[in-house]
Amino acid sequence: MSSLPSIPEKAESLVVCAQTHIQVLAEKIGPRPAGSVAERQSMDYLSGLLSQWGYRVQREGVAFAPTPLYNLPYLIGAAALGVAGWMSTFFPWVALALPFLLMVLPQWSRQWVQSRKPTSCSENLLAELDRSGRSSPPSLLLCAHVDTARALPLREPRLLRIYSRTMDILQRFAWMIFAVALLQAWGWQVAQGLIYAVAGLGSLGAFWLAALQLSPLVRSEELSYSPGANDNASGVGVLLAIAEQLAEREGVSNSIAFLFTTAEEGGLYGARDFICNHLDWARTTAVVCLDMVGQGDHLYYVVKEGVFKPLQTSLDLQNALRQANPSIQPLWHTLRSGDYAAFCQAGFHAIGLESGGKSLADWRYHSIYDTVDGINPQMLREVLQTVLILLENYTEKSNASLI
Repeated sequence: MSSLPSIPEKAESLVVCAQTHIQVLAEKIGPRPAGSVAERQSMDYLSGLLSQWGYRVQREGVAFAPTPLYNLPYLIGAAALGVAGWMSTFFPWVALALPFLLMVLPQWSRQWVQSRKPTSCSENLLAELDRSGRSSPPSLLLCAHVDTARALPLREPRLLRIYSRTMDILQRFAWMIFAVALLQAWGWQVAQGLIYAVAGLGSLGAFWLAALQLSPLVRSEELSYSPGANDNASGVGVLLAIAEQLAEREGVSNSIAFLFTTAEEGGLYGARDFICNHLDWARTTAVVCLDMVGQGDHLYYVVKEGVFKPLQTSLDLQNALRQANPSIQPLWHTLRSGDYAAFCQAGFHAIGLESGGKSLADWRYHSIYDTVDGINPQMLREVLQTVLILLENYTEKSNASLI
């Protein structure tokens, strides 16, 4: 009697399946802004496959606010950075607040984006295996967003590499202004040349940040969107490969479900809408969100989100992921967020999975260069293996392994 394939062998065989789905989404369908025809085609593609594999598919309407043409908190941050250095001589204590403003700027920006009134419509897609006849919520929900972000106005890779380090660079400028202002507040005599040089760097950084925010308002050509191979066709492709594998296994019940959300890029509207419609799941359903899992050579699990009163992810899921993959590394999201944050805020046991390099500053992020060519098959293999082991370990307690 032949033995069943091991989890590494299963992961290896599923890499090609995941790559195929990524290619369809990022190349054949292309950019998928929330509410667009292309996003609807993507949902049709997912719905057809999942229905064919025996899943019960539900498509739930979502109201969302499209991504704004500019980000008000970042414009305020740019203005503060531009004037703080020049104010350090007269009002040094005001300039001392600058680094702390930049620290909370991404978090403030996310709150502002999420607070906008919905004006457009799209849909989420929920898929559950329907074999046991039970109507109870699943014990585990695997989630990935389908929509893609507006592409940055930069087309030159060298400029995109600089942009990927923008907040890092601006934070250094802010601390330089802070140091000069602190010396002046203490009564030290600081050379005028040094004051002007530091203030000039702050103004340069402010101009760069403001120009990036305002460029959609002044560009004459139509706004472009990222193909989204890594963000987030990679997460969708991995989940489709796992969904097909689970559907082929006899005895798999509806204790696992798959959620594909819309409007993540514009403010987590899809996840937040799903939560409002399934609040009763919070007590019984754990959530693992896959976002940007196709590049780099390190796999991360998110432990916190935000700087001021940071949001904590599920400790149980952190431990489960470390057991599934001892080499996985913790990640504190200070600049980014994801659907996992909406679930955590609503009281779900939730966590996010993400891959990248050591710095996580990928220059292709939210650009026209986020294409299939940048997908790393070895990383897809690691993600697939990690999730498959997680599923097996997570259901061992009930003696009902899903794989």
